[in-house]
Amino acid sequence: MSIGTLYLIVAIIAVALAVVAFFINRGNGRVMVGFTLMEIVIMAVIGVINGVLGTPNAMLGRLFMTFSGSYGFLAFAAICGGFYVAGPLCGYIIRKPGAATLAETMNGVAQVLSGNPNGIMVLAAGFLQGFMSDVAFAFYGYRKWTLSVLALSGALAPILQQIPEVYFFGVGDMGISYNLLALIIRMGSGALYAIILVKPIALALLRAGVLRGTQLAADERPLATTTQKLA
Repeated sequence: MSIGTLYLIVAIIAVALAVVAFFINRGNGRVMVGFTLMEIVIMAVIGVINGVLGTPNAMLGRLFMTFSGSYGFLAFAAICGGFYVAGPLCGYIIRKPGAATLAETMNGVAQVLSGNPNGIMVLAAGFLQGFMSDVAFAFYGYRKWTLSVLALSGALAPILQQIPEVYFFGVGDMGISYNLLALIIRMGSGALYAIILVKPIALALLRAGVLRGTQLAADERPLATTTQKLA
């Protein structure tokens, strides 16, 4: 099996997951939902911050690939979870279809404008990783927000995103095992970053009062009220 066939299979699996998620949500009116101005601002700010921070992350990845030989792309894969934080984070805060996709797309725009050495390709990468992050939330109808769902959102992010990068960085010739290992490392990195960062950041922003009007704030309010009564 060639590398092209491998990634065609990966793409088919990703599209199949997206189709299943679509049908799961089609009956509950959660396929297309509008965003408020506040939600758009939150997605933009988080996406831009993650994008600006992603540029030095990309430079570090280039450093790995320059000085680590054939292991460089694998080492880069281990820190790729840093690129995927905006999607799970905005999905967790806003809890609407498309939030992760839009946040990661803005992430890509910010990376281009802040001098990401990988150039315009990161726009496509941002959209693809956000889209797959959204798929994870869609599987649960945008109603389940546990750590396992956040981990799934982070883990799915690189499934499509790695495809253009394989050809951009020229690692297709490294073989199927190498490319699968890189994808597995990226998925693990995405899951780990999501588990460690998403909830603490979201809850810190909530306590700071900057997430008023979001679904996260609405969902957490009854819990806070109950806690106060018990105290």
